Amino acid sequence: MAVFVLVHGSWAGGWQWEPIRHLLEAKGHRVLAPSLTGLADRFHLATEETGLSTHIDDVARLIEWERVEDVVLVGHSYGGMVITGVASGVAAQLRHLIYVDAFFPKSGECAWDLLPWQRDAFQTLRLEDRPWLVRPVETKAFFPELGDVDDSRLTPMPIKTHEEPLPQGEPGGVAGTFIHCTARPCYFDDVAKRAGEAGMTVKTLDAGHMAILTHPQQVADILLAAAEERP
Repeated sequence: MAVFVLVHGSWAGGWQWEPIRHLLEAKGHRVLAPSLTGLADRFHLATEETGLSTHIDDVARLIEWERVEDVVLVGHSYGGMVITGVASGVAAQLRHLIYVDAFFPKSGECAWDLLPWQRDAFQTLRLEDRPWLVRPVETKAFFPELGDVDDSRLTPMPIKTHEEPLPQGEPGGVAGTFIHCTARPCYFDDVAKRAGEAGMTVKTLDAGHMAILTHPQQVADILLAAAEERP
């Protein structure tokens, strides 16, 4: 049995992993899918200082307090920023790192260094009364694969999450897989290439960026296969 820790992306929450969580638990694995500080059910905790380091602490402390070992640490989209920072501090507790169409940063890089177009786009999404928060992007425009999905549970998120660079220290010695979603619009082509050049296994999936919702079985199958791998 493995322990899966699933980290969601921008504007989302642990709820977004529900389809995959059920599939993993049906195989007998333990699954932890927290909502990051200031998002979803923890939106009331958002402050101007909530940033990437806050979210790295969220997940690192979860792993520490739950006293779990053999962790398969998974990040979707922005969650890739988080799991990279977490992995550098808890590598001994990890079995595998999995990036689901996600940011794969180097020390000193922020999210906008990997997707520069977001820097200007986010400025237009700032809330007038709280400009340190950015509202969710228009779902149908950016994630057409979702159709008329209910996005009412998405919440604004602190802009510092994308402004703050990854702290010094990168994970080493932990096996990694990058799931590259290739259906257009495709946001992480260059990042997938970087992951491959860094020695990660790159799996392609003919799905849009929100594959965790549209293709849960295929994503879960990759996660389960990675959990079976041993160094």
